[in-house]
Amino acid sequence: MTFREFSNITFAIGMLLALSACSSGYVATANLQGSATASMSVTPMFGFHSDWTREFTINDGNTTASIDLSEDTGWWRGSHLYLHSSGTYVVHEGQNGCFDFTLEPVSFDARVSISCAKMADKAARLSADSPELDGYPASRYYVGLFYIGRFVEAGHVQELRDTRAETPIVFQTYEQQAEPELPEIL
Repeated sequence: MTFREFSNITFAIGMLLALSACSSGYVATANLQGSATASMSVTPMFGFHSDWTREFTINDGNTTASIDLSEDTGWWRGSHLYLHSSGTYVVHEGQNGCFDFTLEPVSFDARVSISCAKMADKAARLSADSPELDGYPASRYYVGLFYIGRFVEAGHVQELRDTRAETPIVFQTYEQQAEPELPEIL
């Protein structure tokens, strides 16, 4: 390798690092009860595909709380947002498990035991649950959970793939996308 080739490679790597350091984050927001919101923000990690650092934020209109989520290095297929029959909100990340939060008070320490295990017998589950809670339909996969929508990369949504460069993450309500099945918890 000549010095010139080495210099060109070094320059290219330096430019990639500089560009990745200047990357901005993107936010998708779900509107909840009243003026409350739940948002997921993603910031690109250095790489040639969609790897993200992620943060989840809740706000009741006055108070805000945030938590860092596991970095996505290609495994993430969306985070589904549910309302539990107890009034607690649940974010299910499929193979990365789930976590819950409350808005009264704003907290990620809900202290409610909620199972994120899929029901084997869907017909029995549907007959046991109410068909909806606060307008949200009963989950097709989890007992006591009612599907609000999902945070997902635009590239995983056929009709949004062309917008991925400008808006890489979106929130789709249950009205826009019926509840898709998430991968199993590892």
